[in-house]
Amino acid sequence: MKKINNPYLFWSGIVLVLGALLHLAAIVGGPDWYAYIGAPDAIVAMARAGKRYPIVVCIIIASFLFVCAAFVFSGAGLIRRLPFTRTVLALMACGFIVRGVSFVPLVIWMPEVLASVTSIHSVNALLLITSAICLATGLGIALGLRKLLKSSS
Repeated sequence: MKKINNPYLFWSGIVLVLGALLHLAAIVGGPDWYAYIGAPDAIVAMARAGKRYPIVVCIIIASFLFVCAAFVFSGAGLIRRLPFTRTVLALMACGFIVRGVSFVPLVIWMPEVLASVTSIHSVNALLLITSAICLATGLGIALGLRKLLKSSS
């Protein structure tokens, strides 16, 4: 078993894998699960109608999260080095941090901006939890990348 020399990246990768698995579980769980994870009302309605679109969306999101996890685990040295790992990690850190800090203000001041990507129309527990998870993941990736850059110089 490989030694975990970058716990920031390791735990960020675990969070990404869990997020991907949650999106795949929503497919199995059905419309109520889509609603629970904050899917837009239109997606939940499509799932209730038996449409395939919600399944495709969840598979795309899960795939994205698995790819992100692969880059994080690559940076942590747990799997082979992937191309452009440092650049991808920097972009991921920025993306997750922006997601973590922007959704709460957007819901407060411009809720229509998020209407197409979430059913959250006001600040609630789901919004706060997902924002905190994204912020923590982004900061974890950023700190892990910083450690990675220090160790390679």
